[in-house]
Amino acid sequence: MNEAVRHALNNYAVFRGRTTRRNYWFFYLFLILLNIPTTILDRILFAGRGYVSNLAGLLLLVPLIAAAVRRMHDVGKRGWWLLVPFANIYFLVQPSGPLNQFEL
Repeated sequence: MNEAVRHALNNYAVFRGRTTRRNYWFFYLFLILLNIPTTILDRILFAGRGYVSNLAGLLLLVPLIAAAVRRMHDVGKRGWWLLVPFANIYFLVQPSGPLNQFEL
C-alpha cells in the first residue's frame, strides 16, 4: 500500500501513462482511511465543521483524478470516461489491458 500511495503522490499531476488496478484501489483505500482521523480532528477541534477533512480532500483531489485517468489508460480508455456515470466504475474495476497507445 505504501508503494501505491507513494506512486500516486509522486505523480500527482501526471495525466499520461498507466496505473494498475491494485495501485489505484490501494490509493483509494488510503484516501478512505485518511478520512477517519481528519473527521475525528474536525469533531474535536472545530465542532464537526469539516475544515480538516475538506482541506485534505481538496489537497488530494488532483492526485486522485490523475490516478483515475491513468487507470482508465490502463484499460485502454481515455480519461474523459471518468465523466460518464457508472461507466467509469465499470472501467476502474477491469483488469489491466494489453499494451496500448497510452504506454510511456
